[in-house]
Amino acid sequence: MKLLALAVLGLMAMGVLRVSAWFAPGAPAAWIPPGNSLTATPATFGDELLGDGQLAALGISDNPGAILSYLRELVSPRNQKLLDNALTDLGAEDFATRENAQTVLANGGLAALALLEKAQSSEDPEVARRAKSSAEAVRRSRSPALIGAMVRSLESRRINGATEVLLSLGEQARESEPRLWHSLRAQVARLESAGLGVSALSSALADAAAPRRALAASALGGNADWSDRIVDLLNDADDQVRVEAAWSLVRAGRREGMASLVSLMAIAPAGLREDALEHLHQLGGDDTPDMAWAPDAAERLAFTSGWENWWKQASQRLGDVHIPPRPFLDRTLIVFLDAGEIAMLGSDDKDLWRFDKVDFPLDAEPLPGNRVLLAENQGNRVTIRSRTGKVLWEYPVTSPIAAQALPGGRIFIATRTDLFVVDRQGNRIRDWNRPAGEVYMRATALPDGGLGVVTLRQKFMRLNAAGEVLDTFPVLVSTTGGRIDVSPDGRVLVPMMHQDMVVELDMGGHDLRRFRVNEPIMAQRLPNGHVMMTSMAEQRAMEYDAAGRLVWDYQSQFSRVTRALRH
Repeated sequence: MKLLALAVLGLMAMGVLRVSAWFAPGAPAAWIPPGNSLTATPATFGDELLGDGQLAALGISDNPGAILSYLRELVSPRNQKLLDNALTDLGAEDFATRENAQTVLANGGLAALALLEKAQSSEDPEVARRAKSSAEAVRRSRSPALIGAMVRSLESRRINGATEVLLSLGEQARESEPRLWHSLRAQVARLESAGLGVSALSSALADAAAPRRALAASALGGNADWSDRIVDLLNDADDQVRVEAAWSLVRAGRREGMASLVSLMAIAPAGLREDALEHLHQLGGDDTPDMAWAPDAAERLAFTSGWENWWKQASQRLGDVHIPPRPFLDRTLIVFLDAGEIAMLGSDDKDLWRFDKVDFPLDAEPLPGNRVLLAENQGNRVTIRSRTGKVLWEYPVTSPIAAQALPGGRIFIATRTDLFVVDRQGNRIRDWNRPAGEVYMRATALPDGGLGVVTLRQKFMRLNAAGEVLDTFPVLVSTTGGRIDVSPDGRVLVPMMHQDMVVELDMGGHDLRRFRVNEPIMAQRLPNGHVMMTSMAEQRAMEYDAAGRLVWDYQSQFSRVTRALRH
């Protein structure tokens, strides 16, 4: 309930609210190293770091000619007979013959990969081992991270020629390499936005090969000189060309693409579908349908119908299909840990919606479209659920303790032993090494690609994107689950449950300010400079302003309140 100022002051005078000091107003929790600006978000920083490392290992980072040659080699025809013979030679008695065969296959590109995937199940353990090793080499040679690093290098030097090669690579990748295809869409668009490869893309719009048309449509929808031709591709004979054209137009704010997009999403590539769904949820807000995609034909039909019906209604009120700035709704997401319930409160503290049967949620985050991201610790999964509790997305993982939404639809996940990022297709695309065998209690992804973590040895650690420890100091955290709040200027909020205290520390571990609260579990800065906390003993959430005044609270009679997230 809202508290009157006089009542608050009276309680403070009586000692009921045990506040000794408070924090200065701050921005939302996110770490920006003093004096530096962020050059990447967690959505891309890990990929770029990995790709740059792979490119450096090849020794061609500063050689654009060699990079182009490498890319062209990826799409060059292979001698099928040579590959067939090499596969047979994997089981040869002569060691040198086996070694040579493995080298030939490792450099055999996509044509070799199909052979190697079958050979991995060979009854001959030597053949299976070598086939597996060669297949891994082929995949590394075509990894989205590596190709992305090559494109960035060529773009920075204004080198032409890459777009044509990427279009050819797309012909190979669309059906058999969905992650590479998804990446190629972004890389071709990156070059186009830099003014590179536009001629190749314009020619590809009329190409006989559907993957080339699709990539061109994906890249040119936002180009005013070409977007009208992309509208024409909404009537293309190929479903995937149509959906790429529709999504490209919608991203550029063209309403013409929306009807086709919602009608084709169920058959769209997984990466595009998840990107488009996120766009639609952010665009539609509370009115978006409670629909989850599924491979079952009947469910896919219901999914399509639900979104088509939504657009029929929404099109009457939405003049623009750009994603609007995320509004402040004055809502509060509440986690009732023991009851396994999640509730969304309106500004009047009444339920807007509530659902139960959540398996011990240790972390939560409200998402646009009345969705919530949950780390269901005892359910061994991370989920995105709708306002009715329906599971819209799920990633199986043992005992997650934190789950955080990143730009681009990716999810940072922490367990007691792992820190990683997944995309919405379930691909694990970024990992951090575990420093010195530490066990994690809390973790937060930071905007520079690094992390803030609290370990079982009661240490706070700030890691950079490479997993190197930059700062560390002792903290008296005794509960596992959720995140640790780090401000842009490096101040850390630490809830110390057994000490009945929240402290604010700098990156040297020095005590800046503190205040007392009964068994705090969570402490998080709000965008307005206030701080939200939850209390284990009192089963209560509390919001304090910068002067230390209690301005809001919410108490449960049946469960610990472990998270309270105002948005």
